[in-house]
Amino acid sequence: MQLVMLTDDKQSTRICEDYWQQNEDGKFTLKVQEIAISHGMKPHLLSNYVKQHAYVWLATVCCMRCEEPYRFETRGQYQERNRYKRTVCTDCRKVERQSIADAKRSLLVKMRQSAESKTVDLTALGLKGTVYLLATIQALGTENFSSIEPLYDYPACTLSPDFAYDQKIIRYLLDKHLLLISLNTRQEAVELHDNELGSISLGVSTFDLALSQCQITELINEFRESKAIHNIRQTPEFIELCKEIQLNECLGFLKAMLVDHKLSLVPGAKTKQVLTQCLDKFSVAQTYNFIWRAATNAAAYYMRSNISKKQAANSVVGAISRYMEQSLANGWNVKSFERNYSFPQSSLSRIVFNTILGTDDGGFKQPLHELIEPENSSTWLAR
Repeated sequence: MQLVMLTDDKQSTRICEDYWQQNEDGKFTLKVQEIAISHGMKPHLLSNYVKQHAYVWLATVCCMRCEEPYRFETRGQYQERNRYKRTVCTDCRKVERQSIADAKRSLLVKMRQSAESKTVDLTALGLKGTVYLLATIQALGTENFSSIEPLYDYPACTLSPDFAYDQKIIRYLLDKHLLLISLNTRQEAVELHDNELGSISLGVSTFDLALSQCQITELINEFRESKAIHNIRQTPEFIELCKEIQLNECLGFLKAMLVDHKLSLVPGAKTKQVLTQCLDKFSVAQTYNFIWRAATNAAAYYMRSNISKKQAANSVVGAISRYMEQSLANGWNVKSFERNYSFPQSSLSRIVFNTILGTDDGGFKQPLHELIEPENSSTWLAR
């Protein structure tokens, strides 16, 4: 053990030498109380006093990065010296954190510069792009139409009915160069990879709008004109968008019900096909009924039977399909669920079903074939 003095004062030096003095067995020779009494000090102040005037170090206990010995300023630290072996010191950690921060900042700048070099073509935006953009601005946009705040800063269903759908919308707008990654994005949103590339978490990232405030205002005004809304209703793309939103309403509710019952299922093509079949004949509110019954019964099935949670979860989709078939075959009047406070109508749904179709959450309460205009009936039935 090497003692380093930080003072030239003889009295302070004697106190520190007494404090750190060891016998042949490596044990401290004098007790703290004995040292304090001999130097006319209060015992509870001694360790703090020594800490200000000296420290010790061992050649065998060093930072594994810079290989500098650790400083031990109190007996307590010294007695726990072994836990410092093969660790990184505070200074090296600070340098490492700064290096990571600089790399993340550099990545954000590169991503931003790359996106800014792309031209935004509003004429090629299309219905989906327009609706996605307006819903995102309405749900997450700042007051001055300049940026989009992180998804995680808002409750569920703020933008769309399901968080996976939220990310799909944000990714779509990024790919169309309508959103630009903000340089104010939090560091935790950026992930660095070994190949010198990186990625961002869409849920915690901040974005800037590539359009000016005037362009956005003009886009909103044009979209809300009665003639424009009437033309939108006639397009097959609009029907597909309605179906997409309703499907994601059901997917979001299904995931939530499974979580409530501590079951796990990743919805895939089979699940989407079954829910789409339900929505061909029933409303989202009625399909919620099928989902709720299936998830509840699967949980009860797990509790009373000797099966795994995976088996119980896998039974949910089949049960939804069975309830739908029974309801159709018997002509049952399926009870509709009411909107739950945990699953409010999203901004995307309001734009499509309230603004364009002029209903009060019609996409939830009614089947889509009851909402579309007569001239689109043939289009709907053909799909």
